[in-house]
Amino acid sequence: MSAWEALRERFDLPEEPSAEEPPVIDVSRHVEMAAALKEFGFTMYVTVCATHFPEEAPKAKKGEDPPPPIPEHWEVATVLRRPGARSETFAWRVSVERPVVPTLFPLFAGADWQEREQYDLVGVIFEGHPDLRRLMMPEDWDGHPLRKDYAIDTRVHPWR
Repeated sequence: MSAWEALRERFDLPEEPSAEEPPVIDVSRHVEMAAALKEFGFTMYVTVCATHFPEEAPKAKKGEDPPPPIPEHWEVATVLRRPGARSETFAWRVSVERPVVPTLFPLFAGADWQEREQYDLVGVIFEGHPDLRRLMMPEDWDGHPLRKDYAIDTRVHPWR
């Protein structure tokens, strides 16, 4: 039995996995998902990737009222791997209106620097992380440069 089959009902996953579009689960079940996968042998923390989506006003179809705006939100995708002969990966996403997601560091030491990187560049706060501070940008840097609302023409001093 695959991890997908075993976790499908527990986490309300679709019938078939999609490599292009990992399932979205509620943020309150983020740590539970990671712990369940660890029990299935997914012991390698591969990556975490956060994306910022500013508020967006969708375009109205001709002759119709415009749909309501899509509120600002963040998506955080996590990928774990089961190493060995039956190696496979499992990915899922959480979508949040505030950039706060529980840390997976207590379960996977490999989450340490990757969560710090996403905090530094996108501004996602990994709640419970023991050392959440900038990793790539100077401590006095203003903002998070990979947010979509970060000004592209922000002036910076040359790095040496």
